[in-house]
Amino acid sequence: MTEPATWTVELRVPDEADLDAAGESRTLEVREDQSILAAARSAGIWLSADCQQGWCITCAAKLLEGEVDHSNAKRYYPSDDEAGFVLTCVGQPRSDLVLEVEQYDELLRHRAEHDKPPGRSKLG
Repeated sequence: MTEPATWTVELRVPDEADLDAAGESRTLEVREDQSILAAARSAGIWLSADCQQGWCITCAAKLLEGEVDHSNAKRYYPSDDEAGFVLTCVGQPRSDLVLEVEQYDELLRHRAEHDKPPGRSKLG
């Protein structure tokens, strides 16, 4: 049996993030059959997440480099992909990645601009 491919994923945590790793960049190995969120948590990086099904967008990140598979997401739109958003709870790497994590507000605004849920229903 062939072992799944493993990819290097760099997580860039914004300075303003409410995480212990705020302002840091962390690198981890993620199997192609593993979500980015699961690998991060296994490595002790507790990224924000809620539903863990690709539905609520709490786990949103911005893809800076690489390719991610979202085929397991419950709600992921072509416009999300075109804008470079990733849902770390279901996203699986298909190459080495660089992600800016903790991008919930940005994806929420993006969804509102494209009239996609949860979009406007969650904005002030």
